[in-house]
Amino acid sequence: MAEHVEAAPALHVQKQIIQTQIGKAMVKGQTWFLIDCKWFKNFKRFVGLDEAWDTFGVPDDHPGPIDNSSLFSDEEHGIIRESLIDELDYVLVPTESWNLLVDWYGTVNSRTAISRQVIEYGVFVKHYKVEVYLLQLRLCKDFNLESETTQKFSKGDTIGTIESVMKKIYRIPDDEETKIWSSFNTNSFEELTKRENTAQDVGLFHNQLVVIETRSENGSWIRQAKRTYQASSTVSSVTDKSSTAGPSNIITARFSPYSYPSESRAAPGLCGLCNLGNTCFMNSVLQCMSNCPPITKYFLNEEHLNELNADNPLGMSGEIAKAFGELIQTMWSGRHSYTMPHNFKLQVGRYAPQFSGYQQHDSQELLTFLLDGLHEDLNRIKKKPYIELQDSSGRPDKEVAREAWDNYRKRNDSIIVDFFHGLLKSTVVCPDCSKVSITFDPFCYLSLPLPTKKERTLEVLLFHFDPSQKPTHYTVIVPKKGGYITDLVENVGSLSGLPTDNLIVTLVIRSHFHKFFASNDSLEKIDEKDLINIYEMPIQSDTHVIVPVCLWQPEARHGFSHNQLFGDPLLIAAPRKGCTYDVLYQLVLHKLQRYLRVPDDNSSWWNTKMNGDASSVEDLPADENDKSCSDSSDCNGEAMQRKLFSFYLISSNPGSGYEVEKIHNDGNPLQFPTSEYMGQSFVAAKWTREAHEQFYDKSIDDTEDDMSTRNDQQALKLKDCIELYTTREKLGADDAWYCPTCKKHQQATKKFDLWSLPKILIIHLKRFVYNRYRREKVDRTVLYPMRGLNMSEFVLNKTHPEAMYDLIGVCNHFGGLGGGHYTASCQNQNDQKWYLFDDNSVSELSEHAVVSSAAYVLFYMRRNSYDEKMELN
Repeated sequence: MAEHVEAAPALHVQKQIIQTQIGKAMVKGQTWFLIDCKWFKNFKRFVGLDEAWDTFGVPDDHPGPIDNSSLFSDEEHGIIRESLIDELDYVLVPTESWNLLVDWYGTVNSRTAISRQVIEYGVFVKHYKVEVYLLQLRLCKDFNLESETTQKFSKGDTIGTIESVMKKIYRIPDDEETKIWSSFNTNSFEELTKRENTAQDVGLFHNQLVVIETRSENGSWIRQAKRTYQASSTVSSVTDKSSTAGPSNIITARFSPYSYPSESRAAPGLCGLCNLGNTCFMNSVLQCMSNCPPITKYFLNEEHLNELNADNPLGMSGEIAKAFGELIQTMWSGRHSYTMPHNFKLQVGRYAPQFSGYQQHDSQELLTFLLDGLHEDLNRIKKKPYIELQDSSGRPDKEVAREAWDNYRKRNDSIIVDFFHGLLKSTVVCPDCSKVSITFDPFCYLSLPLPTKKERTLEVLLFHFDPSQKPTHYTVIVPKKGGYITDLVENVGSLSGLPTDNLIVTLVIRSHFHKFFASNDSLEKIDEKDLINIYEMPIQSDTHVIVPVCLWQPEARHGFSHNQLFGDPLLIAAPRKGCTYDVLYQLVLHKLQRYLRVPDDNSSWWNTKMNGDASSVEDLPADENDKSCSDSSDCNGEAMQRKLFSFYLISSNPGSGYEVEKIHNDGNPLQFPTSEYMGQSFVAAKWTREAHEQFYDKSIDDTEDDMSTRNDQQALKLKDCIELYTTREKLGADDAWYCPTCKKHQQATKKFDLWSLPKILIIHLKRFVYNRYRREKVDRTVLYPMRGLNMSEFVLNKTHPEAMYDLIGVCNHFGGLGGGHYTASCQNQNDQKWYLFDDNSVSELSEHAVVSSAAYVLFYMRRNSYDEKMELN
């Protein structure tokens, strides 16, 4: 319930205030709040901030109190769900905006607020963002795992702050000297000597073990070259006799930060990568890159150390190349079945702040950064010459292409260019003057669109007028653009055989009617995730009125809240004349008959009751929370009639929350304000906890699938995507091309053609689609050949060598937009077998399982371009 709601200003004033505040830049140390994205969209629509809606201030669109319950996995303890996505699951607002919205609309409960701090990221370019997920660390004292506990910190907290917290936890005096150690794995520790460094600076990761060490009784420090945790939870130790030596980073001689204990199952290249906290996107890319033979051979031979370009202003001081090289050495050493890519993750976070946290990211975006970072770190050109670009001026394509490639290689020359870069021809034609502009541009991967249909599917649930029938689930095909509710209704009517005039379309949120749709409402306002209920109502408006009824089980200490509603809301066809309280009660019982549990010891009584005999209503449990009828003289004997539920009218008023009015059973016909019932107000059937638990059966199989509506989309072929990529298209208004002849921006036509292809061809399937109203993932299967991908037919350059490719790796994505899980399917070049890399797990994979609808990034190698194996000397 919205509590302590203040009078809200006019809607246009709300719009102006919030619009100004949410546009402010983030500042380090500020507090911002998370708000459920759907609630905030409703608010924007209500006050006119959402440009997709033509009107605002419509009563039906009042957002109600702020409800963040969908963001929590455990609301009582304040634990938010993993993998929440900004602008998809939540929006961020500054403190002042949050406080105003709470004053104007209230909150569902006191636990709704989710506050987070703004922290600083980046090495060269400072970047500020809200730290949505705090860093959870495992803590212990003196390497004794029996003392282990967990604690959450900000990535901006210093090592000194962490030390202070640990001293309080383990009751160590503030003035006592201690050492802080971080654990890479079970046999390596690093002393954190600089207390001013932050957790982010030293690369602490989710669930990492941090140890606070105190001096032993003889004043010495516990220290040893190698530690192994035993089942007893206590780590054996030896005294370090060289504690007076200078600060040490790693307490092992020549110990790799990636190493793990040797295991008999280990083999070169078959080394899993531990998940450091939502880093499967990174692991999948690293495995695919690791199984590109020429690249891996290059790093195994340590050729990269001779070609480091640490002074390149566009590079990462050589750190990305060195970290990647160290990781490849470990993965192909043949000594480890899994390793922890901690140092690589740390270096990536330093130079690409967007990857510095532990939230899920797009693997293709990381791959782009990695290829670019390796190229610049290993660029053999120490001083790039200035080159003035020339127009094609009608010259032959072969001449222009050669010039473009030569000019590019004068500034870019690395192992990445050698194997991953190709050349594209781009042709742009002005629609007014027919000016033709031809350019040749390098590429390191092809980002292919997936052919999409002009339709999309919506999942709907049809509730039949006859309550004995199960609701039917339909997968309905509707227009992707320009469709209306009438298209949806006609489709459902055709599938179900019901008259379209008898169907009412609703949007249900948290067991109540959030919206009733008109036939001319746009379908683009409905998201695929929305719960769309359609009700069959074969009644005449002059004889009946439609009454929305929701099922309500209130909490003892709270007023009305949508979180207290349960089950599917009902639409009741009540007679306009003579509909008393008891008549409405019987109509609701009739609609609920499939969900009501028949008492085993009194089934005859129940059958009598269901047939309309109200003579035994006093046998039903009383409503303990209903005190309005304690005086029988006021309730006209209502207190004596104990029912499964009692009726209340719930009305939502902008700025004042919800009004709850009991409907009394006085024997008189009920008055139905029809204009309110189909929108802002509804009837709540208030159950007692005892009645709900005893008579309402939650286990009922509630739906029936109409299998005929299952839309098995025909699989695409990879060549279909390539053909679409090379198809001429008209540029959008936002991508207009500046015509040098017309001297203005034009919506020209543009066409890509492949001119030269690299030895290793990376193909990115654009599964994630973004438009004005939604973001979605395209899960259609793309059939791609494992062997013999002939790209010659797509190459414009007729002198190009044979372009026959074989698959060597696939980056897979499972799940929905922004979240889900990444794996890699790769071919080991030593035994030619395929393996599935799922974080630290590595397992052999059959070839027929390599092609799947989860494929996201494909790695192909051109035949005869590299035949060496990864065998060690």
